Amino acid sequence: KQWYQRRVAITAGGLGKKIGPMVIDGLDKYTASIETTMSEGKQVQIAAYEEAIAEEKAAIESLQLAGDIFHIKRELVQIEIEAEYRRRIKTVHTEVKKRLDYQVELENTKKAFIRNHIVAWLEKEVIASISAEQEEANINQCIASLSLLAPSQ
Repeated sequence: KQWYQRRVAITAGGLGKKIGPMVIDGLDKYTASIETTMSEGKQVQIAAYEEAIAEEKAAIESLQLAGDIFHIKRELVQIEIEAEYRRRIKTVHTEVKKRLDYQVELENTKKAFIRNHIVAWLEKEVIASISAEQEEANINQCIASLSLLAPSQ
């Protein structure tokens, strides 16, 4: 029995020396591959978290800019409202000016019509008031005036 135990011990020792380094290398490689796999997973998670942090920072910046954009849009709407107001004021001004010009022209036309009517009426009445004798006397006076002005021959 001792012999067997010694033989087993020597065989185990010999095997340990020969197979041991191979087993150690295999176990080291297996451990290294597990470590590498775990390290890669950890690196992937770290990259994902860093990307999520960057997205959150971008979201915070966009929210800060959203306030500015809102104020800019509000100002643009105010400018559009002001432009429309001014356009309407100009339209009203133009229409009122047209109507006032029309009223001025209407008054001028009425005055011209009345003036022409009065002149025609006066002329007709003056002509009607001149009698035939007054006309004869007036013609004779004109002829006498002309003969005085003409050089005598």
